[in-house]
Formats: sequence, C-alpha cells, structure tokens
Amino acid sequence: MRKSVLTLALFVLLGSMLLSGCTTTFSPQSKTIGLSVQAIDNPFFVAIQHGAEAAATRIGAKVDLQDAHHDIGVQSDQMDNFIQKRVVLILLNAVDSAGIAPSVKRATAAGIPVVAVDVGAQGGVAATVTSDNVAAGRSACQYMADRLKGHGQIAIVDGPPVTAVQDRMKGCTEVLAKNPGLKVVATQVGTGDRNVGLDLGSNILTANPKLDAIFAINDPTALGVELAAKQAKRSDFFEVSVDGSPDAIASLKTRGIFTATSAQAPDQIAQQAVQLGIQVLNHQKLPQNDFKIPVNLVTQSNVNSYKGWHI
Repeated sequence: MRKSVLTLALFVLLGSMLLSGCTTTFSPQSKTIGLSVQAIDNPFFVAIQHGAEAAATRIGAKVDLQDAHHDIGVQSDQMDNFIQKRVVLILLNAVDSAGIAPSVKRATAAGIPVVAVDVGAQGGVAATVTSDNVAAGRSACQYMADRLKGHGQIAIVDGPPVTAVQDRMKGCTEVLAKNPGLKVVATQVGTGDRNVGLDLGSNILTANPKLDAIFAINDPTALGVELAAKQAKRSDFFEVSVDGSPDAIASLKTRGIFTATSAQAPDQIAQQAVQLGIQVLNHQKLPQNDFKIPVNLVTQSNVNSYKGWHI
C-alpha cells in the first residue's frame, strides 16, 4: 500500500510540474515522452506503446512513438529529434544495444533521462526495464529438452545484437550445456521479424530433413518458421520461443508444431519504465538500475489459463 501511495504521489508531482511549467526548466513541449521501438509491426512493441500511453495519460503527458524499422541510423536520428523537441523523458527500445550509446549520451547531456525498455542500451541510461530474458530462454529450452528427454537434433534461430536476445540465448545455452545429447545442427541469425523467420525456417528445413525441435528467440520468428513448415509440409518437429503474443497463443491452441512460449508482460515493462523516469525527474534515488519483469511459460497444456497481453 505504501508503495502504491508513493507511486501515485510521484505521478501527481510530475503532472503538476508538466502542467504548470514553473518548477521545471523544460519547455511546454516537455509534456511529451519520446518512445522509439525496433519495429511497430511486432505486436510486442504495440503492447509497449499502449503501456507507455496508459502511464503517460495518468500524468497528463502524451507519447511520441517512433518506429526505427530495425535501423540503428534511423533510431539515432529519432533520438536527436527527441532532444530537439525537448521531450521530458525518452523510452528507448534499442535496435543495437551498443550502437545506440552515442545517442544516449547526447540525450543525457541535454538533461533528458533515457530509460531502456525490453533491451539494455549502453551510453548511460537512467534505468533498464526488461523481462527476465535469461529465465525466458532457459524455460523455453528446458521444456524442449524435457520433451526430447535430452536427446535430439535441434536448430536455433537467433536475433539482433541486443541484450534481450543475448540473454535468451544465454539461458538456452545453459540448458544445452546440461544436455549434451541435444545436438545443434543449424543456427541462423534473423531480425525478430516473421518474414525473415519464414526465410530462415525454409533454409533450415531444406538443409535438415531430420529435425526434432527449433528454438526461436521470439514469437514472430517462430510464427515465420511455422509457416515455412506448413509450406514444406513438415510436422516432424516442434518449436519453442519467447513472447506470449496473441498470434502465438492462437497457434498453441491449434496444437500444431508450436508448443511453448515464455510469456512476457510488455505493458508492465513500459509502465514501470515511465514510473522510473518520473522518479529520476523528481531526483529520487532508484533502489537499483536494472529491473527484471518475471516471465511465465505458456504451453499447449496450460494455454487456456493464460490471460495474455493488455493490448
């Protein structure tokens, strides 16, 4: 209860700061929160957007959403535009965790806090809010290992050079190290996009007539692989991934090759990021800088009890 009261007080305080314009050095445009995401065609980032908008509404602010289209150059320009607009806060879903560092430094130097959402970002962000991605990769691959009883041929569809993907791979690799009977026969690197997942899935299936399972780093990739399997008329393997997206849940209910996904809570990630940004703006000391939101493994067996994302 005390935490809820404190959070509400912080929202009210920032709201009065933004609306009055007399207790902050920001211009009237500073009622805006900048949000740059990797690609808005991914439902996960739509949920991030809606979570940020819900939190912004509570403080009388609005969200300026920008789609980076998986392009670090585009995202860097978006960060500079946020600085020019004097947004009060930037929520950053980095395309490249290391490559975006110079932009983060410029925003911070301009007095605009940057909170990393979903993936980490270098350059001195005020805070980072992500899923527990190591646990997500671990739980998905543990499900795969258990179903295969520790033996089989598997493939991996990796993703962009961001911390969330790297952590999921770390969690999966931990499981593979404990199950030497699982042989990785193919690894492809995608963008986290369904169309790219389709292409990479087709390549994997063509090169591997015998395959037991695939781990994909997110649901859009896995759904692309699923489409490749349908086109190739392959149902001799199963796949697992990370996200808990609406389309993945629909696929789980068909009881096809898509068997499990480590579900995230993107709206919670975004709302906590805004809350932390408020604390930074109010010169509140954060108890920590790295916040992990728990994940939940959703399978064909328990899918009907999963509540899903708030989109």
